[in-house]
Amino acid sequence: MRALYLAILLIAPSVISARADDQEKAEKQIRMMTATSWDDTGRSIVSRIFADVFKVPRSQLLAERRAQGLSYGSLFLAHELISSGSTMHQISLQLRANKALSAIANSSNADWKRIKSDAKKMNDRINTGIYKHFLHDDADKRRDLVDGYVASADLVRADLESTPDEVIKAQANYIVWRNLAAPRTSGQVNTSSAAVENYNKARDAIAATHGTTSPAAPGQ
Repeated sequence: MRALYLAILLIAPSVISARADDQEKAEKQIRMMTATSWDDTGRSIVSRIFADVFKVPRSQLLAERRAQGLSYGSLFLAHELISSGSTMHQISLQLRANKALSAIANSSNADWKRIKSDAKKMNDRINTGIYKHFLHDDADKRRDLVDGYVASADLVRADLESTPDEVIKAQANYIVWRNLAAPRTSGQVNTSSAAVENYNKARDAIAATHGTTSPAAPGQ
């Protein structure tokens, strides 16, 4: 029994460290969503992707944002908690008690490793959404009309929480995917190309070292 107790004492710090690392990486991905929704076009793309992934009407997402004062990054985390058994009502009560959403997640033993993975997938979907929007934006315009969505009306105070560095990085990423959709002499650029893969590797390396610069866009 004593040996088991000692083993637990030795393992616990590494488990806590890994959990903290997963949370830090997840929160970086989450804050990227907020920064990407900085302008109307980015916000409308993020809104569409969220509605499709979470399978809820965009009007509901807007209502949740307004009622709880959630940025798109925080809205993502809230829905991750909902998928794990929490309810928006429970989350709302704790937010009204001035409890931070990350603290709410930790008090409910959130799986930060899963959230980190889901957040990365969401940002990948958003990148694809940016690319497709600038490749052919007619479908997105029709979707906005059908959904009754107006980006300029989809605003909450928390949207301003992004730091200047986060906004710069999000804009650089946005520009890369927008430019990839521009016609080239050899036709449209394939988003699975080696150039895009190299850009993503460089971006991830910069994020891992907490850098503030962005990698050069493919072809530059």
